[in-house]
Amino acid sequence: MTVRTWLAVMASTTLALTTAAVVSPQPAMAAGDDPEIMIIGGGDATENYPFAARLLTSYAGRGIARCTGTFVTDRGRIGVATAAHCVSDFTTGAAMPASTVQVQAGSTHLDQLTTLQATSVQVHPAWDWGTGSDPFADVAVVNVTIPATLHVRAIPLADWVRNRQRVRLLGWGKTTVGATEPPAVLQQLDTRLTTPSACAAAGITAGELCIAPAADGAQVCSGDSGGPALARRGSTWVVLGGASRVTDETTCTGAAVYTDFVYYSDWIGQALTGTRTPQHPRHVDPDRAARFWSLAS
Repeated sequence: MTVRTWLAVMASTTLALTTAAVVSPQPAMAAGDDPEIMIIGGGDATENYPFAARLLTSYAGRGIARCTGTFVTDRGRIGVATAAHCVSDFTTGAAMPASTVQVQAGSTHLDQLTTLQATSVQVHPAWDWGTGSDPFADVAVVNVTIPATLHVRAIPLADWVRNRQRVRLLGWGKTTVGATEPPAVLQQLDTRLTTPSACAAAGITAGELCIAPAADGAQVCSGDSGGPALARRGSTWVVLGGASRVTDETTCTGAAVYTDFVYYSDWIGQALTGTRTPQHPRHVDPDRAARFWSLAS
């Protein structure tokens, strides 16, 4: 039996993060302004990271899911790669309407971000909130129109991943257990890939990476969903994957599962062009996502 926690943050006075014991794999889910949701042990951004993005998805009657994303480029097309669970319907797994999703970009400082309205949202056709035992496919692409005056520069997807590779993680998640607001500055954390067995408790599947906590236990947590795992290729950053879920839902000090963007690069490239992959009907347990939420008392 495995326990998993979503990594997004839901800003709401009526909802709080909860966890569920499930037999089938469950991704890391969007959650509320709960004091236990954070990137723990990171530091303020030391670079401009013009490809970093923050996402806000409005759920009627629930609140706003706060996530992280990355402006990526493929064959001249640009869009935001993030986690499917940040921008999908709780009961069907289908993409939320573009009108409900906003992307913030242009700065590493929260009070200097520019808000853009999504023009389209696509989630991978295999995404179903981890209902079955097939790959999670916790990946989505959000397209936006970028003003010429906005300082945004997309980065490419990596074309290979190496075992125990050093990575840098970015996220807009909270930074301390008692935090009630997101960080004023984008957070970063240096760590490495580790063996898939370290993420067994989170039900790691094909198309996913396992990332170790830093030596001091620092790790991503809620609010960092969809945030990038970066690697250097010479002087350029490339993105290996996006944050999906954690193995230790209490302290977020264990290994974390990231969706492998190299594995899903063909689909991401298609989504960036605006080409929609047919979304075949899939069985989704209507209570699956809801199991990770409870009404606050």
